[in-house]
Amino acid sequence: MRITHLPVVLAPCLLCACIGGSKGTATNTVPPTPTVNTLAVVVDGGPPGVTAINRPYVTVKVCVPGSTTCANIDHVRLDTGSWGLRLVRSVLTAGGVTLAPSTDTQGHTIQECVRFSGGQTWGPVALADVTLAGEIAAKVPVQVLDDTNTSAQPPTSSICNSNGSALNAVTELGANGLLGVGVFAQDCGTACVNAAPALDVYYGCTGTTPGVCTAENVALTGQVTNPVALFATDNNGIIVDLPKLQSNNGDATVQGQILFGLATQTDNALPATGLTVLGADANGDFTATYNGGTVALPALIDSGTDDYTFADPNMATCTLTPVPPKPASAPQWIGYYCPDVAPQSVFAVNTGVGANNATNTVNFAIADPNTFVATATAFINLGGGQASTRFTWGMPFFYGRKVYIGIEQTMSGTLKGPFYAY
Repeated sequence: MRITHLPVVLAPCLLCACIGGSKGTATNTVPPTPTVNTLAVVVDGGPPGVTAINRPYVTVKVCVPGSTTCANIDHVRLDTGSWGLRLVRSVLTAGGVTLAPSTDTQGHTIQECVRFSGGQTWGPVALADVTLAGEIAAKVPVQVLDDTNTSAQPPTSSICNSNGSALNAVTELGANGLLGVGVFAQDCGTACVNAAPALDVYYGCTGTTPGVCTAENVALTGQVTNPVALFATDNNGIIVDLPKLQSNNGDATVQGQILFGLATQTDNALPATGLTVLGADANGDFTATYNGGTVALPALIDSGTDDYTFADPNMATCTLTPVPPKPASAPQWIGYYCPDVAPQSVFAVNTGVGANNATNTVNFAIADPNTFVATATAFINLGGGQASTRFTWGMPFFYGRKVYIGIEQTMSGTLKGPFYAY
């Protein structure tokens, strides 16, 4: 899921190498055991009350900082297009975990309004100890999504009140939380540190419902943060590894994994050859040129988007109104592409930004989703986005390939983040 307020970030180095040596003879010192860095990913229909397609989920262990009061939160959506952990308040409460809101220098509760392509999240920022597989990040600023409406509410002028749908509840978000593990460390970066006036992102709030909230700047250390960037090791990026689908018409479920770290352990080594590396700009984008066109569109690889998203005025969209000889589309597919010739083969040319400026052509296909298996949750040939001004390589791109995400200001071998690779 794409955050639409974009960071301009150059954070301090998050990965520092230590090179040491000694004189004399070798010893038989046993090297430290590598950290368990592999976390299961499942694509399925989502948590109770949700009907999901092409959504990858993981389980996150969340603890009150420095305590053993913890909960394992399942069906947290894995999102390479955003940054930071966001958890639904009622889900945390059901797990016996209450996270204390962070406060600013005046004692006001820090709350955040985050605008995604499908709506907004709202709720307080709080610190939590986060465990993913064997990796631990202590005192991570996370966002608690206020599905109970018990905290102070955003100003009426805020985008969280005036634009689009709330994504605070499980049924609205389609998940128990959102784990943003994209190319940046913080979700707003330096843009929210010294802006004048402060951006419509972080707020200092007094009271409860309705309360009074005023936009304010927040230091990098207080912003909602990608937990991977705070790991002791394996903190320079991730690998998302999902298998190829067994059927082009959809699989019931998919089992895969996410590996933490790039070139830090034997299981996350970078390929010696054949890797396409696409550097990202200050907005987290490379470019993609669709189907022989002349316009290079901002693009990213986003596991939080359920389809290939791009504009093609020549491709038909699904509709409830029958277009002979086609029948009416099923309601859940309205707005997706329903090409007249299906599957329709298309392509796009990706080009990286900066030093990692590789160019690579990706061929893919778009099919009529009305032909998909009704009980499936994972689909390879799904497209949409007729009005889009961007190109998004969503979940279909992940099936059958490893996708590498390099975090800003870190090194992965000779590669410097931010970058995407496959």
